[in-house]
Amino acid sequence: MSVQDTSPPSEWTAGTVLWRAGPILFTLAMLGMLRSVGHIPIYLGYVSTLAGLIWLGLTLQISKVLIPSYLLVFWGFVSLFATGSGVINYIQFTLVLGGIGLAELVSRMDTKRIADIVADKLLWIVVVLILIELAMIQAGLGTRARTLDASFIGSGTGARIPRFLGSMGGSAYSGTMLGMLGVLCWIEGRRRAAITCVLIMLLMISRGPMLALVMACGFQFFRRTIFSRVIAWVFMGLCVFMPLLVWYLRSVLSSLEILFLIEVSTRRFLHYITFLDFGLERPWFGIGYGNWREAYLDIFFSSEIQQWGQRLSVEHQVKEAHNFMLDIWGEMGILAWALAGTQMILTSVLAFRGEARLGAMFLFVVVCFLFLSGLSNWSYWMATGLVLSEHYRQRGPLHGAGP
Repeated sequence: MSVQDTSPPSEWTAGTVLWRAGPILFTLAMLGMLRSVGHIPIYLGYVSTLAGLIWLGLTLQISKVLIPSYLLVFWGFVSLFATGSGVINYIQFTLVLGGIGLAELVSRMDTKRIADIVADKLLWIVVVLILIELAMIQAGLGTRARTLDASFIGSGTGARIPRFLGSMGGSAYSGTMLGMLGVLCWIEGRRRAAITCVLIMLLMISRGPMLALVMACGFQFFRRTIFSRVIAWVFMGLCVFMPLLVWYLRSVLSSLEILFLIEVSTRRFLHYITFLDFGLERPWFGIGYGNWREAYLDIFFSSEIQQWGQRLSVEHQVKEAHNFMLDIWGEMGILAWALAGTQMILTSVLAFRGEARLGAMFLFVVVCFLFLSGLSNWSYWMATGLVLSEHYRQRGPLHGAGP
């Protein structure tokens, strides 16, 4: 296996077979955006990681920028072994390696070409799925709703409006994917597709993607100003150093103040505290990737959790971290968090420097993952690969950039 920084076809392929395999694998990878129709799983989300694994197997080459992620995968498997995890956990974690492979594959493609594929070939599939989900909601099949009360907009209206799950199996994940593709299409001049993606994203009624869209739009229109770059780096730092921030807040806040944060964050701050403790109690290996539910249930009725006065059932209360870095911190330990943070910082350097052409897109993803778990998530690795593709394009053929 070789390590390289760039990827011209004459160097990183094994001949015309790989050169032709790239678009085919990418087409398969894009099926990763289709995981469910409402509450009905269709399991195509696994195709993208399979395509990534095939790509890595065919090329046996990795990008230097992604080395922290490969090291993270190695440490994740060590963590699984150390925590005595089962076979299913190993299979689940292999999807992370497939996600990195997806980033590698996307980095070898032109970003405008990808936007064209989204606008011309994939967006209509999303529209059809949304129409099917609308029919399901009208028929009372798997209906979800968002209550517009104080926890959502700050005033207790009590109104309830339908909330779509989308094609990623969850409202926030679908909103993240659609918003990311929408920002990409806008940057690449496919404005109609961009607006369509954003309008569908709004049906998810998810606060993270909505906030991310505001931040991304601000960055896109003012990206040549120092202020926009500073704001982008602040949010990136907030995402990377979230475990330290939660540790600090828990150290300095009173019990009443922590209770307030738990309530105002719709109880996510409780998950933050829990996953922080997972990593602090097992700093080297964490609890093991995918073991969060069992670990959470073991402590759910302890005084440390019950002191926060939660009144919901175990089913509604025991959840993943809802934060990218805290999830990694708790499941794989502090070293894994450091590697994941290093990867995000490296990618952010490429995304926010110079013209920062795809800076808005990556900022959108960063803000979304302040409220999401999911190291194997399609959107994160897709965005990472797009940033690398733009990096190679800017370097130009004289520097050995990829296509």
